[in-house]
Amino acid sequence: MSSDRPSVGLSVAVGGSGLEPDAGATGLADVRTGRPLRPGTLLHACSMSKLVAAVAVLRLAELGTVDLHADVERHLDAPLARSDDDPARPVTLAHLLSHQAGFVDPDAAGEPVAPGPAPDVAALVRTGLGTTTGLGTSTGPGTTGPVPVTVPPGEGFAYSDVGYWVVEHVVARATGRPYADVVDDLVLAPLGLTGPAAGPGASTAWAYVDAGAGGRAERVVDDLAAVGHTTSGGVVAGDRAVYRGLAAAGLWATPTALALLLTDLVDSWHGSSDGVLTPTSARTLWSAPGPTSYAALGAFLLRHGTETVVQTHGWGAGFQAVARAHLDRRSVVVAMMCSDPGTDQDGSAVGAVADACTEHG
Repeated sequence: MSSDRPSVGLSVAVGGSGLEPDAGATGLADVRTGRPLRPGTLLHACSMSKLVAAVAVLRLAELGTVDLHADVERHLDAPLARSDDDPARPVTLAHLLSHQAGFVDPDAAGEPVAPGPAPDVAALVRTGLGTTTGLGTSTGPGTTGPVPVTVPPGEGFAYSDVGYWVVEHVVARATGRPYADVVDDLVLAPLGLTGPAAGPGASTAWAYVDAGAGGRAERVVDDLAAVGHTTSGGVVAGDRAVYRGLAAAGLWATPTALALLLTDLVDSWHGSSDGVLTPTSARTLWSAPGPTSYAALGAFLLRHGTETVVQTHGWGAGFQAVARAHLDRRSVVVAMMCSDPGTDQDGSAVGAVADACTEHG
């Protein structure tokens, strides 16, 4: 059945070792204006931001700034709340990055919040979400108390944005610098991913940077980025939803940028010493540190026949994305769309693109 409704955009990049990513896009970045989606248009990476956070932490571990397996409370300004039955067991960065730190997020943790200055992640870790949450409400410190560790760290998997708030807080405390600046300098800039989009597009930006407090104003997502669209084809409230915490869901990127990062990591995993991570760190990144065999650091490990496939994915208000790195083939695919398809990646266009690349190379 045909439809007169404009096509909301889909953007894809594929690449691999020794190859420049091949990028393409179709549809609209904004159905109200008819602005087309281009390969260089920024889209919300949503939870794919977590992979970038994990790479940044591995870089800091290489530098000796943090220890993946040490108690993170050494870097915090207040103890984590604990209600598990083994409160003496430490929470580590490896636990946090693999969603095995024992946090069970309240539903509100993943809800959009009102656009504005970057929320105080340190306050979120200390005092929680507050009594009101959701789009249009305060992003400031809460009054309900912090989200506690409820399961002994390392004993169970629970997908957690709260855990990545803690990661972001640890990075800022350990370095004495804003989280976004650390990630820019250690991960994105070395790959050339902090400049303006050009050609097929390779730029990135942050949803939240308080430029008035030393942040980089040129690195903030702006009106050139795609807007988010609902399942009915309208535009989401505020055009682009934003969330608590950059590490959890604050990155905006082109598929090309993420394909370049993934290719660099695949090369390092295979032994290249010229990448952002050393080969040892790349192997650590894409290994499961706990009993949940599919939970790596910032990503998930899938099986396709005898091959291990690394996947990271995101789904937020008005956007959905998936990226895969095929380790044996040394190839990558990134698919991003500026609409909510109303179904998870297994049933959406981005999932279909990723599956086609997995099945047929």
